[in-house]
This record gives sequence, structure tokens and C-alpha cells, in this order.
Amino acid sequence: MHAHNYGHSIVLIGNFNPKIFHPAWFSAQGLIGKKEEEGAKIEIVHSDLSLFSADWLSIEVLHDRFKASTTQQPYSDAVRDLVLGTFTILRHTPLTMMGINIEKHFRVNSEDIWHKAGRKLAPKEPWEGLINEPGMLSLTMQGQRSDTYKGFIRVTAEPSRKVRPGLFFQVNDHYEAADRGNILGSDEIVSILKASWQTSCKNADVIISGLYERITTQ
Repeated sequence: MHAHNYGHSIVLIGNFNPKIFHPAWFSAQGLIGKKEEEGAKIEIVHSDLSLFSADWLSIEVLHDRFKASTTQQPYSDAVRDLVLGTFTILRHTPLTMMGINIEKHFRVNSEDIWHKAGRKLAPKEPWEGLINEPGMLSLTMQGQRSDTYKGFIRVTAEPSRKVRPGLFFQVNDHYEAADRGNILGSDEIVSILKASWQTSCKNADVIISGLYERITTQ
């Protein structure tokens, strides 16, 4: 089972100053190399929004949301390291929530398997006679965490928009600070990221591969 497209991101909810998140700042802090800084494609760096990509990395920052992502699987740990480094330096930034997100697109062997996968996830029977030719567009399920952190696991399955016939899966591993009304900085979320990263990645792979096998097996 091989993913044809891959994405891994860390999303933080908090209070940010977008204009400081410039490739030159990340380079000056030793978080990216000179090569990445010099080759960065800057969409905008402004008081309301920072958006740029640099080789393996994409950064998007709003006042209340920070996202670091990669589409290159070997660099997923580098995204984690960049986020840890950034908010160890900016440790007074209040962070209230975090999502570790993995996305994968898979090609399936036939249109028949593709249609059967959709029917397994979202049976047509409840819809028949209400809408014509019902077909699954998107399905999201939410589960409780199995660790001691506040939050949830949210899994989305859709027909792939990048490969056809194909399937898309996303796992959103969502964490919340224990007391969101009393946040002094980044320490709690940074410590959760350090402690949970490897387990989160493994769990997402287990969920995606298990779901794929269950819905594509005849």
C-alpha cells in the first residue's frame, strides 16, 4: 500500500504576530538553512498574514493560527523540530490547542473497488428515494482520546481529488491545554508535542492503513 500524495502538518491555535514569521527570522534562529531562506517563495508577510514556502516547508500564520507543513515524508520530523524550536524561542506565545495532521491519497485498482469502498463507508440505502444517485462526498468520524490529554481524534475519508480512482484520508490528532483560560505561554503545548509526536504518527498510520484495508478488501 503506497500513498501517491502525502501531507503532514502541525497546526497551533494561540495568539501570534504574523509579520515576524519571515524566512529570514527562521534562518537567523537556526531553524532553517541559508539555502531554504534564499530559495523561499514568499506569498505575503504582513501584520495580518504570513505565507511562504521554502523547499520542503510551508508556513501559514494568522493572528490566531500557526501552520507548518510538508508534502515530503522524510521531512515530517523536521517540521516537528521547527515547531519545537520556534515556540521554545517564542515561549511566551500563548498556545491553547494543537493538531497533528496526516493526509494520504491512495490509488485503488479499479472503479469497482472505489465504488464499493464508498458504499462501505456510507451506505446508500438511507438516501434512496430522497436524492438521485447518492454518493459519498466526505465522511468524518470523531473518537475519544486513549491517553490522558484533552482533545479528540478526527478521521476524514473522501474520494481523492488528486488520483482517480483513489481515496483520501486525513487524521487530525487534536490536543487542548488542560486549562485554556489560564495560558501563560507555549510550554504546555510544546511538552505535549515532544511527548506525543512518535505515538501520534504511528497511530495515524495504523488508522489510515487499517481503514484502507477494510474498505478496499472484497
